[in-house]
Amino acid sequence: MLYVERSALQSHLAQNLIKRNIHFELVDSCQEVPDTKKDMVLKSHIENFCRACPATSHYRCCNYWTADVMEGCPFDCAYCVLQAYLPHKNIQVNADSERFITSLNELIKSGEKRRIGTGELSDSLALDELFPFSQIIAPLINAQDILQFEFKTKSDRIGHLLNLNPKNVIVSWSLNPPEIAERWELGAANPLKRIAAAKKCADAGYKVAFHFDPVIYYNGWELGYASLLKTLFDNIKGSSVEYVSISAFRAASRLLAGIRLRQAAPTFLNEDIILGLDRKYRYFRGIRLKLLGFIYKTIKKEWENVFLYFCMEHSSFWERFAGFDPISRVGLEERFPHYNAF
Repeated sequence: MLYVERSALQSHLAQNLIKRNIHFELVDSCQEVPDTKKDMVLKSHIENFCRACPATSHYRCCNYWTADVMEGCPFDCAYCVLQAYLPHKNIQVNADSERFITSLNELIKSGEKRRIGTGELSDSLALDELFPFSQIIAPLINAQDILQFEFKTKSDRIGHLLNLNPKNVIVSWSLNPPEIAERWELGAANPLKRIAAAKKCADAGYKVAFHFDPVIYYNGWELGYASLLKTLFDNIKGSSVEYVSISAFRAASRLLAGIRLRQAAPTFLNEDIILGLDRKYRYFRGIRLKLLGFIYKTIKKEWENVFLYFCMEHSSFWERFAGFDPISRVGLEERFPHYNAF
């Protein structure tokens, strides 16, 4: 069910719903909205839209920025951090798109190059047909060269993007083998459909990116990821890929407890896990070396010139597979193609 706070009724997004004859219920506060993934509310926003990604301690992270236009996701991925991070299950969409544009303009005026995206607290494109943030964001992003904007998704809902200028926009997909997605990424598009959508975006001139995060250890994982990567290579040219991230499954204690309470407890938790330096549970080092090494080497062999990076992994993984240690967030961030594009 869709709800709109009365205080958000005059917003561009609410008026767009009215113009398109999309039914919604008015509420005085988002607190009145049922707390389920099937319910969403367009609400007034009172906090900052743009912020630096909080990253993690002791492991290597980039200096990515997030744009929080909504909180919550219609998909139900077993390992999703949002189930432990957000205090609600419903989807809360921030209505003040004008203020969001102001926030982006402030970052642009700073003159400091950044990568920023909407995929931290939500899926960037899952609800783009209902709340067309891509149509709001892309024209501003393509009128400057300071910010590079990423739409990160597990959907195949790219219709609006195909009618927009791809200049400074990255479209990225999180990928796991179909057998993992079918069981543990409920509601998300089949990975083969995600790759098909990526091909359409690449053909339309977009730079695309892929996130193998979290990489899951399961019986038959090597065959599963090998098949997925072959399909990816068969459809996407390396020249269209901006970057690829790789990281193994990890979870803070609260998230791990929530995963284990699910109706069908994921079998990927049957493997040996330990408490890492950042107080997150991770696979044993030997397992992580096998997983990340296989994916890194397979991609590097096919896409030799594509920038690959490890997200929230130890410096020793960088040294072993990439041959260097980025040392700091800034040191890693500066290696992304965006900072060397002009």
